[in-house]
Amino acid sequence: MLFRPYLVILVILISLSASQCSRKMDATNQSKIQFDYSAIDDRGLRNGEVAVDYEFCIPANEAILKEVMKIDPAVRVMKSSHGRIGCSAQQWLCINTTYTPGWKNKLYAIASLSYVEKIKETFYE
Repeated sequence: MLFRPYLVILVILISLSASQCSRKMDATNQSKIQFDYSAIDDRGLRNGEVAVDYEFCIPANEAILKEVMKIDPAVRVMKSSHGRIGCSAQQWLCINTTYTPGWKNKLYAIASLSYVEKIKETFYE
């Protein structure tokens, strides 16, 4: 009976520690997003006027591409382009847009993929 309060305290401390790890993970993944998306509304429009396209690189692998496409089937893949982001010869360039329902959840899901190093805004020439 005497050690039960210690057990409760131990469980609480472990829970708090696990919670802190997930917060750090979120901050790490969020830092991969290297463009300002704070002015993008729920419809995916910056300042209510224009959609924002963004790009990222994935390893040149069909299984990985399928994983990305499960997040958003509208992702466009360019297997022979490096993009402004500078994908290597062993990577494929992916471009997506904010102009889609749930755009922020999709952006966060892409950022949480371990093989996605950074996500930058796309600028067309």
